[in-house]
Amino acid sequence: MYRVLLVDDEVLIREAIQENIKWGQLGFELAGACKDGREAMEEIRKNPPDLLLTDIYMPYIDGMELTKFVYENYPDTKVVIISGYDEFEYAKQAVKYQVVEYVLKPVTAFELTETLMKIKESLDEENLQSQNIKKIRGAYMSNLPVLKGRFLNSLLLGKRLKEEIRDKMEEFGISLEGRAFTTVMIEGDDLSAFTDNYPEEKNDLALFAIFNVTDELVNSFGNGVAFQNVEDKTIIILAGASESDLEERTAKICKTVKETIYRLLKLEVTLGVGNTVGTISRLSEAFSGTKMALEYRFLAGGGQVLYAKELRNLSKPGNVNINEWADRIVLAVKSNHEPELRGEVLDFVKALKEVYVPKNRSMIYVQNIIMSVMNVLDDSELADSPIYTTENELMSRIYAEEHLDDIGNHLLEFCQEAARALSDERDSYSKRQALRALDYIDKNYKDPKVSLNSVCTYLAMSTSYFSSVFKNFTGETFIEALTRKRMEKAKTLIENTSMKAYEIAEEVGYSDPHYFSSIFKKTTGKTPTEYAREKRSYVG
Repeated sequence: MYRVLLVDDEVLIREAIQENIKWGQLGFELAGACKDGREAMEEIRKNPPDLLLTDIYMPYIDGMELTKFVYENYPDTKVVIISGYDEFEYAKQAVKYQVVEYVLKPVTAFELTETLMKIKESLDEENLQSQNIKKIRGAYMSNLPVLKGRFLNSLLLGKRLKEEIRDKMEEFGISLEGRAFTTVMIEGDDLSAFTDNYPEEKNDLALFAIFNVTDELVNSFGNGVAFQNVEDKTIIILAGASESDLEERTAKICKTVKETIYRLLKLEVTLGVGNTVGTISRLSEAFSGTKMALEYRFLAGGGQVLYAKELRNLSKPGNVNINEWADRIVLAVKSNHEPELRGEVLDFVKALKEVYVPKNRSMIYVQNIIMSVMNVLDDSELADSPIYTTENELMSRIYAEEHLDDIGNHLLEFCQEAARALSDERDSYSKRQALRALDYIDKNYKDPKVSLNSVCTYLAMSTSYFSSVFKNFTGETFIEALTRKRMEKAKTLIENTSMKAYEIAEEVGYSDPHYFSSIFKKTTGKTPTEYAREKRSYVG
């Protein structure tokens, strides 16, 4: 029975709820009824209930304060609010304090019964989970079959003589009968799915949980044994009447183990199946294939059953031209073209898979790519960029990954960030140079010798690169900007002075008055003289 505490300042409502709900039939016991929050707190401190039913608006201490008190001090107690206030603020606070239901008055016995039934299901499920974890923890803390595990582990390493194997198997109660034998090893792809639910526990409990489930299943199938090796990984030894019989049994057991572990523990696992051998004394040969199959998980991804037999047809591990790939990816980073960059990185990962590059060598290749990109960043003005911190974090994340695809995703994110940083730096540099060029025009437009070559010499840039940078930033060429500046100054002089056209030409940087007049008319549609007649107020 789950204990319930009812809190409402209206006596009629308390009595109605007490009398109209069939508590026992629903699996609940009404432990008490309080008229306000203060009284309820005293009761909760004495004996915390499994469920609190409370109104919101009450004297002394209202329902929200009571809910906060329970949330902060008794997290295992579930709270249902029964209130006549359909206010958003109350609902928001209810969510904050993890209230499981918010029921509006007037509430019928039928509605409240449905709510209680839902809560009981939730409480039952939590109790079951709690019992399971206690069971697993209890099994883990009990006497582990250390000697049995050591024997089986030495068997797979080929350290047992034929004549002692049978005696030891009999001593440990191990039955493996048949003419065909193989080994299976189980790897958890991501233990956080289990450990996140039990933050106080470590990975070893998750690994033991995998073994515990596997051990029960293997025992139920018979003619097999499961144990944990020195790394706490679960290993299965299976026997069969023939090779075909063993293959059929192995496939069925692996499928059942994989599905059951996910159903009970919410963990995805990968199983590596070794070669088939004819005697128990040759299990080390089978286990070599098991380890080889699991190494392929790095390339193939997790959540699978990988067979050494099927991997025989794969080409032997090969090499990739890492210098060529580094050049291609660096070029894509420099161009900052997202589809091209993504394509190059994904093709690089694909190339590693196609030639079956093992994890250690793949990590070297990936690190080579990262260093090539970092060299490009070093050559830029990004010494203080946050991307250098990203590089250190990236290497830690990469070495923690178990699958090449996940490493490839980290590499792609890093290259994308580097491409953006380079692009931003180039834009900033281009803006600074364009502004310097405009300042150069402002200060030197009077000099007839000012030209594209002179400004490029001043800025220490090539004419082609400068022309592109300047046009992108200002929308005009350098000569157009220089001419515009000179023409603006010329119009000002015509409008505000009595200077002659040849004098103005010389003042704004033109040594040839006729050329000045031609440019002026092209710009304004009038000759300097026509423009002066229009703008000046004089006679003659």
